[in-house]
Amino acid sequence: MLRVSMLLGGLVVSSWGLADARGLAEIYQRALAEDPALQAQVATLDRAKALQRQTQGGDGWSASGRLAGTQANNLATDANTRTGALTVTVSRPIYDPELDAAIRGQDASTRASEASFTTYLQGHIVTVASAYFAVKSAEQDLLAATARVEAVSRQLDQATERLNVGIGTRVDVDQARASLDLARVALISSEVALDTARVDLGRLLAEEPGPLKGLAPEFVADMHRSVPTDVMALVDSHPAVVAKQESLAAAFADLDEAKAVDGPDVSVSSVFSLSDTWGSSSATATTRSNALSLTLNAPIWSNGVNAARIEVAMAAVDSARASLESETRKARRDIEVAIQELRASSRTVDARLLSIRSAASRVEATEAAYSVGSGDIVEVLNAKESLIAAERDYTKARHAHVLNQLRLDQAMGDLSESRLVELESVLIP
Repeated sequence: MLRVSMLLGGLVVSSWGLADARGLAEIYQRALAEDPALQAQVATLDRAKALQRQTQGGDGWSASGRLAGTQANNLATDANTRTGALTVTVSRPIYDPELDAAIRGQDASTRASEASFTTYLQGHIVTVASAYFAVKSAEQDLLAATARVEAVSRQLDQATERLNVGIGTRVDVDQARASLDLARVALISSEVALDTARVDLGRLLAEEPGPLKGLAPEFVADMHRSVPTDVMALVDSHPAVVAKQESLAAAFADLDEAKAVDGPDVSVSSVFSLSDTWGSSSATATTRSNALSLTLNAPIWSNGVNAARIEVAMAAVDSARASLESETRKARRDIEVAIQELRASSRTVDARLLSIRSAASRVEATEAAYSVGSGDIVEVLNAKESLIAAERDYTKARHAHVLNQLRLDQAMGDLSESRLVELESVLIP
C-alpha cells in the first residue's frame, strides 16, 4: 500500500548520504548535550542550589582570625618596642528568626527551581520531537510535490502529442504548462521547507542531523495510556504547579523574614587573643585572653523602612498566590485539551488510512482501464498522485499523533526520556 512513497522515501534519504539513520532517542541525547538554552537552565538550577548552601551556612559556627604586628620607636631614648597579636573569633547565632526565614525561603526557591527545570526538560523533549518529525513531515511533502511535477509533466507531454496529431488544442497545452509551472513552484517551496526544518533541528544539535528514522508500519495510533479519573491529583503534582507552590512558600518565608527584622536576635561568640611584646628596653611579655560574649540585637527605629519591606513581601505573596491559581487552571486545561487532541488524532489516522485504500483502489481501476485501451495515462498519473498525497497525509497524521502522545504525557507531568526509548522501538531507517 505504501510502496510508492517508500520507494521515493528511499531516494530522499539517499540524498543525505549513506550514513546510518538516526533515531529520536539519539537525536535527543545530542540535543541534551548541545542545546545552549538547556545549559542555561542547568546553570540557573546550579545557582539556586549554591544560594541554598550559602544561606544555610549562616546557621552554624563561623571562625575568623586576625594577625597583626606593630613596631614603635622612641626617638628620645632610641628604644623600640615590637608587638605581635593573634586574635581568633568563633561565633554562631542562637536565636535569629530572620535567618531562619531566609533559610526556609531559599529552600523553597531551590525546590521551585528544581520543579521548573523538570518542566523545562519535558518541554525540551517535545521541542526536539517536534523538530524531528517536522523534518520527516517535510520529506513527505517533498515526495508529494515531486509526484505532482511528474504527473503534470506527463500531462503536458500528452497534451503536446494530442496537439501535434490534431486532436488537441493549444489551450490544453497552455493549461498543462501553467499547471507544471505551479507544480514546480510548489516543489521549490517543499525543498525550502525541508531545508528549513533540517536547519531548525540542526540548531538544537549544533550539527547536521543527517538521515532520520521514520515510523514503522506497526506503530499503532492509540491512546497509549489510560485516561485519568482524578485530574486534580495530577494537577497538584505537576512540576509546573509544584514550582508555583514552592514559589508561594518562598514568598511567605520572605514575609516572615521581613517581619523578623523588627524583632531581636541573639548570638554567642568567643574571642581568643594572644600577644607578645618585646623591645630593647623591656623583657618579652606574653598576654593571653579569652572572652565569651552573648549579644542581643534589637532594632529601635528604621524610619519606615521595615514597614515598607513588609508591604513589599505581602504584595509578593499575593502575586505568587495568583500565579499558582493561574498555573493550576492552565495545567487542568492542558490535560483536558491533550486528551481530546490525542483522541482526535487517533481518529484522523484511521480516516487517513481509509483514504489510502480508496486512492489505491482508484489506481488499480485506472490502470486496468488504461491496460485495455479505455483509459487515459493522465488519469493513471493523477490517481497515483492522489495515492501519494493520501500516503503523505497518513504519515503526517501519524507524526502528529506521536507528538500528541508526548504532549499528553507532558500535560500529565510525567514525560521523560524513557518515553523516547519506547518510541525508538517503532522507528525504522
